[in-house]
Amino acid sequence: MMETYSTDESIEEVNDKRSVTLRRSSVLPLRWRITHSPRWIAQVAASELSLVALVVLLVTVFSTTWLHVPGSRFYQHHPVHVMDNIHTTIHFLSMGPLYICRGRSCLKSQDRKGISKMWIDQPMFGVTKISCGLALEFGLILTIWLHLSYLPKLKKLHSFCLIGIILSFCEATFTFFTLLLFAVNLWTFELKKNISVPLGWSYLIGWLAFLLYVTCAQ
Repeated sequence: MMETYSTDESIEEVNDKRSVTLRRSSVLPLRWRITHSPRWIAQVAASELSLVALVVLLVTVFSTTWLHVPGSRFYQHHPVHVMDNIHTTIHFLSMGPLYICRGRSCLKSQDRKGISKMWIDQPMFGVTKISCGLALEFGLILTIWLHLSYLPKLKKLHSFCLIGIILSFCEATFTFFTLLLFAVNLWTFELKKNISVPLGWSYLIGWLAFLLYVTCAQ
């Protein structure tokens, strides 16, 4: 009888400790428990990482060093007008896919011929421009969407994380195709003209933006 009584007392003590622990945890503010949950921390990390990736992408898109022009090498002698077209094409390729010429130098007939020649010789460059534009748009939409997780009502949506993953996947895909198509365009241009033009730092940091978006998707 004494053993049974002591066992009942120990069970009651364990239950009392559990109830006290539950009361202490329930006393903690609901906002504190939400903001310190692993899911919330992952959402905050993804939103801030998407912001960093967007900044890197903007630097990549609007910088003018996609190619290292001083390091260009010519392995074949060309006539003067052909050399002018080659230099013009290299110049515009170095400005990036979304570069828009607005200066007085673009009004020259020589530059106009060079631009039209580039579009004829490099039709895939137009696809690169479209892919780059879509990557920039999806990057902005993704950053805005992930930062909406701070709103309590939207955060409760069951499809919120799924939509974020889909946007991250689309953004990483368009960024990848932009970098890949740009390299393919440059490679075909080098083969046609028998030249060598090294890639610039703007193109290289574009891959950093791609890796950041892949991390956001995970």
